[in-house]
Amino acid sequence: KIFLTANIETRAQRRFDELKRKGNAVSLEEIKQNLAERDKIDSNRSDSPLKQALDAILLDNSNLTPDKQSLIVYEFAKQKL
Repeated sequence: KIFLTANIETRAQRRFDELKRKGNAVSLEEIKQNLAERDKIDSNRSDSPLKQALDAILLDNSNLTPDKQSLIVYEFAKQKL
């Protein structure tokens, strides 16, 4: 199991860039606020709160390219096999 995470600034920038490519006009600050609220809700809900499983490997991909992230996950999987 891998628990994938990234800091809120990185996640907001990624979402902002995605929406911008699609032609949506939103502010980076608005996206950051929405993510923070969603994180709070997801982490504190009574049914299946979002949290790292005890046996999961934490992977912070804040500063990873998609290729580097894939390589790390692949290496984790190879170690488990």
